[in-house]
Amino acid sequence: MPVWLRSLVTVLSSEALIEPLILMIVAMWMRQYNRSRAARIMADITIDIVDYIEEHYKQWGIKGSAKMDRFLELFSEEFKRQLGRAPSADEIEVARMKAEAYVQRARRQANSPRR
Repeated sequence: MPVWLRSLVTVLSSEALIEPLILMIVAMWMRQYNRSRAARIMADITIDIVDYIEEHYKQWGIKGSAKMDRFLELFSEEFKRQLGRAPSADEIEVARMKAEAYVQRARRQANSPRR
């Protein structure tokens, strides 16, 4: 093996280089894991709350935009309870859009002719 290649392998496999590299990889993995965990929790919360509101909105005497207001209130509370922080404005907007899409899909399925 040429001397320059042996020197390169020695440098690349040195503890001074490997430890920070491993720490960077672990930090990137943890950040990605936390993002996907938060996304899963957010999706679960959204579906559960939409279903809950759809089951009870008549009892509460609300409809239209009041249902969305109630959703956003419950979503923020549950998000904070499960993740330990208040949702950001972007997270609230994503949850609102997902809730609207979920309701629209449910309505289309309910109105589609059965075969």
